[in-house]
Order: sequence, then C-alpha cells, then structure tokens
Amino acid sequence: MTEEIDAIMFDAGGTLIDVRPAREEIFARVLSAHGFEAKPEKIASSIAKVDRQLDAEFALLDANGEPRFWREYDDLILADLGVKGDAKEVSKDLSESFGAIMQKVESWTDYPDVRPALERLRRRDFKLGVVSNATDLLNKVFHNLGLSKYFDFVIISDEVGVRKPSPRIFLMAAEEAGASPSRSIYLGDKPSVDIQGANGAGMNAILVDRANAFPDAACIRIRDLACLKRFS
Repeated sequence: MTEEIDAIMFDAGGTLIDVRPAREEIFARVLSAHGFEAKPEKIASSIAKVDRQLDAEFALLDANGEPRFWREYDDLILADLGVKGDAKEVSKDLSESFGAIMQKVESWTDYPDVRPALERLRRRDFKLGVVSNATDLLNKVFHNLGLSKYFDFVIISDEVGVRKPSPRIFLMAAEEAGASPSRSIYLGDKPSVDIQGANGAGMNAILVDRANAFPDAACIRIRDLACLKRFS
C-alpha cells in the first residue's frame, strides 16, 4: 500500500471491458448493409467526436432516458459521417444490432492492459472495486471473463438505486472499501459521469481516455491502465 492511497476503483464499460465486435465495426456492417461505406478509422473518429459532444448530457441520463439518448447519439454519428437518405432506417438497424450484441455475455471482453494491471495491484494491499451504471449483466460478464476474482466489491447502479455521477454511489464504494474518499482513486472514461462524480465525493479521479476523445480534459488523463505501474 502506498502512503497516500488505500483503494483503487474502476468504471466498467470503456475502462475495463468493451464490446466485440467494436462499435466502429458494428457501424460499418450496418452502413454497408444499407449501401454506405465508411472506414472504421473515420467511424471511430466520429464516435469520439460525439462522445465529447454529448458527455454532459450523458451524465443526466436515467435508465428510462437511455433509448432516446442512444438514438440521438447514433443520429449524430451518422450525420458526421454524411449518411443521408434512409438515415432513420440505418439508425433503427443500429439500435437493434447494438441491443442484440450488448446484451450477450460473450460479446464483452477485457482490454489487453486490464488483467496485467489488476494482477500488479492485487499484489499490493489496495482495496479494489468497481462502480458502474449497469445491470446484473455486468456480474455475469465479469464471471465469464474471470475478472471477479480481482475485486473486493462491485457496486452496480441497478442494484443500489443510485447512478453516477451522484456522489452517493461513490461514497458507498468508499465505505465498502473501508477507505476515506480522499485516500481513494477512481478511474473512468467519462468526464461528466466519472470524473466529476468521483471528485464530488471527495475522491481522486483519473480519466481513462482510450480513444483520445477528451484531449483537453481538465483532469489527470491516461490512455490505458499500464500507467498504473507507479502504484505496483
């Protein structure tokens, strides 16, 4: 254990795990089926752009508002890609495709840097946890991937009735870890949801910006978890 930190906590999607095929690949497949062609790199760039654009709105979401939000999200990406004509049909097919893929346990995988980082951290005396706006599907995904063993606790919004960025859910995590918020670090991929929420609870926060979507973020920013070697 370092002198300053007792607990390290993580977001799940976009930080520890991601869907496969990747989002840009799903977009490319649906677009191709409708006669549109776009390179995955361009799609990834459009996704990052919309992530920045809707970051603050994403923080205001509740479960009931997610379908509308994701329709707006897809529509903005399609507009940035120059998709016209039957864009509504493309958007509809995107929603169906993402819905079918993301609800499957086997569609999720951990990023290559995650397991080595967690292995190193577990060898120290840190409390490790997860705080995620998710459903019980996350527990099943972690079990399937063999990630559950790394964490002392997993707090899921659907189970506790509180969503990030509310400071309450981060304070629950600190209590579960037996650590003060000021001696805890939280890592997540959304500035308004993860960084502002954790900071609001008095935690230290690090943005995991894998897609370089937030280059001007006013916080500590890393591209992957290899940067956590300093704690191991």
